[in-house]
Amino acid sequence: MELSVSVKSIWASNGTLKEGLCWKVGRGTQISVGNDNWIPDVGRSKISAIITNSNDFKVADVINQSNRTWKKELIISTFSEDVAEKIIGIPLAEEPHDDFRVWSVEASGEFTVRSSYKLLQSIEDDPRVYTLQDGYKEFYKKLWLLNLPLKIKITIWKIS
Repeated sequence: MELSVSVKSIWASNGTLKEGLCWKVGRGTQISVGNDNWIPDVGRSKISAIITNSNDFKVADVINQSNRTWKKELIISTFSEDVAEKIIGIPLAEEPHDDFRVWSVEASGEFTVRSSYKLLQSIEDDPRVYTLQDGYKEFYKKLWLLNLPLKIKITIWKIS
């Protein structure tokens, strides 16, 4: 069974969604230190390389829950200096709450198609960006060369 372009596009954008989603730290119990995106401007691969058994290591393990501060000594001894500074710079709410996800590309934390497109364009070396386009490049070139009314070409382009 051949998948439609729409389904392929949605599937290809899955990685983009993962790149754009970021955890906001509450209690830290739901966030894996090495496997989740939670530190601003630090990729998961950089953390995973430092942390062994990263599935068991939760952000809650580096938070002093009684006074809602970071365990600075543990963070500094565990992470590189630049990563430790970024972690310590993450503000913690005075009242503990559940961790939740936000769209890191927008200051508001809300997803927009526009910001998703910008994120895709910013990932220059990511093969997902052009995977779908490559298969249809020749088709679209031929479509635009056909002697058809523009309205029909645009309709074909939209539904393909």
